[in-house]
Amino acid sequence: MKLQKLALVVTLSVAMATALQASATDIMPIDSVHKGMKGYGVSVFEGNEAQRFDVEIMGVLRNIGPGHDLILAKVDSELLRRTGVIAGMSGSPIYIDGKIVGALAYAWQFATEPIAGITPIEQMVRISDRKGRNGMTPAGGASPRSAQTFLETLVSPDREALWRELSAGARPKAAATSLSGAGPIATPISFASFDSSTIERFTPLIASDSLMPVAAGTSGSAVESASGSPRQFEAGDAIAAVLVDGDFAVSATGTVTYVRGNEVYGFGHPFLDIGEVAFPMARAEIVGVLPNLARSFKFSNAGAVIGALRQDRFSGIMGVSGAEAEMVPVSVEFEESGTRTTQQFRIARHPMMFPLLLAMTTDSIVASTQKATGERTVVLDAEIDLSGASKVHLREGWAGAQARESIPLYLAIVSQYLLTNEFRSADIDAVKIHLSHDDELRVARITDASIRMPADGEINPGDEIVVSATLKPFRGTSFVESFTLRVPNDAPAGRSWVYLGGGSEMNRIEFSAVPPDPRSLEEVVGVIGRLHPSTNLSATIYSPLAGSVTGGAYHPSLPPSMRQLLVDDSSHTAAAQVRLHPSARATRQLDQIVDGLLRLEFDVKPRS
Repeated sequence: MKLQKLALVVTLSVAMATALQASATDIMPIDSVHKGMKGYGVSVFEGNEAQRFDVEIMGVLRNIGPGHDLILAKVDSELLRRTGVIAGMSGSPIYIDGKIVGALAYAWQFATEPIAGITPIEQMVRISDRKGRNGMTPAGGASPRSAQTFLETLVSPDREALWRELSAGARPKAAATSLSGAGPIATPISFASFDSSTIERFTPLIASDSLMPVAAGTSGSAVESASGSPRQFEAGDAIAAVLVDGDFAVSATGTVTYVRGNEVYGFGHPFLDIGEVAFPMARAEIVGVLPNLARSFKFSNAGAVIGALRQDRFSGIMGVSGAEAEMVPVSVEFEESGTRTTQQFRIARHPMMFPLLLAMTTDSIVASTQKATGERTVVLDAEIDLSGASKVHLREGWAGAQARESIPLYLAIVSQYLLTNEFRSADIDAVKIHLSHDDELRVARITDASIRMPADGEINPGDEIVVSATLKPFRGTSFVESFTLRVPNDAPAGRSWVYLGGGSEMNRIEFSAVPPDPRSLEEVVGVIGRLHPSTNLSATIYSPLAGSVTGGAYHPSLPPSMRQLLVDDSSHTAAAQVRLHPSARATRQLDQIVDGLLRLEFDVKPRS
C-alpha cells in the first residue's frame, strides 16, 4: 500500500513537472532575445482568420519602468506598409523559432516605418499573480463624494468639471515608455446603436492617445467549434472587453497574446489600468481595417461571450475562459403622446465606468426620441436596486433645452454617489428608468402665497392653518394650491415661518436647515430619499425649536444640556446645532415643473 501511494505521488509529481515544463518551453526568455532575430506576429485583419506578418528584432530597452522591459521590432507585411501599426493590434503574439516572445503593444503614431514595442510574455503572465475582489468596489482612485458635495453638485452643477470627473475612469493612465512619442497601441472602443449626437458629445471625454471611439454593429457572428459551442480563444484571435450589451453595445477590441489553461492574456498594455475588473470577455469579428495617415484602425463587432476579464494591469489584460462577469440590467422606458418605447441593455459592473456608461446610453435615448430644439418637458422616475440596502427611488423633472444634458448628468451623479460611498460596497443589481416627454413647456411659477388665520385671529400651538400658493403656468391660467398644516404643540411663542416652493428650492432650504451626515450606506440612501423633485410643491413650517444633527440622525427639541453634550462629543465628528426645526410639511406632486420660493411669517401666541 505504501509503495502504491509512493508511486502515485511520484507519478503526479512527474505529471505536474511535465506540465510546467511544457508551459515554460513555449516561452522565449527576454534574455534570449537579441538584435537581428527574425520571426512573425499573428493578428486578425478581417473576419476571424488570423494572418501572419514579419517581425525583425531591433533590440531590448531595459527597465523602461519598474520591473518592465520593452523589445523594439520592425513589423512588415503588404498591409502594414500601407497602414503602419493598426489600432486593435494590441496583444498580437510575436514568435521567434516557434516560441512566443511577447505582445505587440507600443507604437509611434507618426513614425515613417512600422516600428513597434513588444511587451515580454514573461511580464504578462505575472498578471495572474494579482488576485482581488471583483464587483463594484471602488478602484483606481474613485473618490467618495460627501453628502454635502453631492447635494451642492445636484443643485448647482459645474457641468464641464463633472463630465471630466465622470469620464476620468474611461481614460487610462499614461503608460508611455521612456522614448519620446511612444505609447500604447490605441484600443478601438466600438459603439453600436448610439445616436450620432451622443457619440459626438462624449467622444472628447473618452478619446485619448490610447483609446479610439469608433462606430460598430450590435453583434458579430459567433465562431463555433465542431461541437457547436463557441470556439475557445487561441493566440492571435481578436478579443473584446464588453462594457455594454443589449440594445446598446460598447466593447474594446484587441488581440489574444497567450493562452495558458483557462487563462487568456492580451493587449500587452493596460486597457483602462484599473486593476481588478469583471468585464465579459468575448470573441470579436473584425469587419475590416481603415488605413489612416494619423492612425489606422480596425472596425469590429463583439461576438460570443466565452469568459470574463479579471485583471487590467500595466503589462496587459488577463481573463478566464468559462468564468462569468455579472452585468447590471438597465431598462429605460420612454413615453410620449401615449406611445411607449423600451430599451433594455446591461452595463459592466465597475464604479468608475458605470456612471458614465449609464449617462451615455440615457443620453442617446433622449437624443433619438425628442426634437432637437424647441420647448419640452421631461420627467424622470427611476428605481435603483441595491444589494443589501433599500431600493433608491428617484423623481425629477426638467423643462426647456436643459433637459437633454440634465437627465444623463443627474443619473450619473446619483449612481456615482452610491458607488463611491465611504461605508461599504454598493452593488447595483438593476436600474429601471421611465422618462415622460411633453413637447410643451410645462412650468408653473409661484407668484403669491397667503395664510388663512383661525377664526379667533390668533395662531396657538396645536392649531391648524391653511396656506395657499398661487401658481402661473407658462402661457396658462393661474391656479391655487392649498395645504393644511398643524403648528407643533410645543411651538414656542413668537415668530415662525412657512416656506412654499418647488423641489429644487426646498432642497436648498431643508438641507441647509438640517445638514446631512450619513454614517452608513442605508443613510446614504436616506439622503437621496430626502430630495424633493422639481415637480413637487411643498409647504413647510419652520419653528425656532433647537436641536442637533449627529451621526446621521436629527434630534429636535433636545434640552440645552443634551444638545451641547452631543456637539462636544469628539466621536461625533460632524455634529451641528440646528436653530430652525422643519416641524410640519405637506407636499403635492404636480404635472409640471414648479419654479419659485416664497416665505410667510406668522406669530404663535401662547394659549391663555
